[in-house]
Amino acid sequence: MTHFAPASVTAFFSPFYSESPLTTGSLGLGITLKRGVRARVKKERMVRVNGKVFEFKTLETLFEKLTFRGGVEIEAEVPIGCGFGFSGAACLATAFEINDRMGLGKSPLELADVSHECEVLSSTGLGDVVCQYHGGVVLRKKAGSPSLAEVERYAFDGRLSFLVLGPISTKKVLGDEEIVRRIQSLGLEAVRKFPLDPSLENLFRLSKEFAVKTGLMDEELAEIVKEIEKRGFLASMVMLGKAIFSTCPAELLEEYGEYGSAFSSEISNVGVSRIRI
Repeated sequence: MTHFAPASVTAFFSPFYSESPLTTGSLGLGITLKRGVRARVKKERMVRVNGKVFEFKTLETLFEKLTFRGGVEIEAEVPIGCGFGFSGAACLATAFEINDRMGLGKSPLELADVSHECEVLSSTGLGDVVCQYHGGVVLRKKAGSPSLAEVERYAFDGRLSFLVLGPISTKKVLGDEEIVRRIQSLGLEAVRKFPLDPSLENLFRLSKEFAVKTGLMDEELAEIVKEIEKRGFLASMVMLGKAIFSTCPAELLEEYGEYGSAFSSEISNVGVSRIRI
């Protein structure tokens, strides 16, 4: 047995900061995927991701908080640093795995909260853990850790496809005050609008509007999204990554192979869980 946390993509968001990592977070909408991250505890004190030694500040922070002296083997089914919530999923799966193996006796919400705290302290995420803890299409209506956040969950089925062109530094984007102000305002607007029409079509419409108006979607992404829409599919930008998510088949996105790599995944309505290997 091991622990699995789903990857997630964010359609739109609005960061919220406070003096405490537990009340810091974001409002917004995230979608969890059946692709994700598996974690297995090892005696050797190092972190490996897909077989390679990996410097991972978020997990080092987690080890300190759980007083864990070992290491972990991470298997990632999604690109790293491209907007798929890898850091949050890895931290969440690892926290549950350590708790189980070491007999710490912490509750699921306690583990989720400490994972969120590690993400905030490491500047690697603000809301991914909340989404990945619950699973599904998750609207975060109040910011904070999983025990404090107010969420509304929607059970969407289906498969999404992704075109990954490269990473975007979350820390760099959120360090620009002007961009953050636009993101906060437009993200709040999208959070208010989505429950009025909680459909996949409206999800993509609000996401694209958010990406364009904040200036996060560059010309290259905008052109590809436009071409996908001309072919009758929905598409928008993954937050925060130089990547596109769409309702089109992965084969269509593979036509843009010169730009990046394409893959697909079903939407998952299950959050972090214990699985057989």
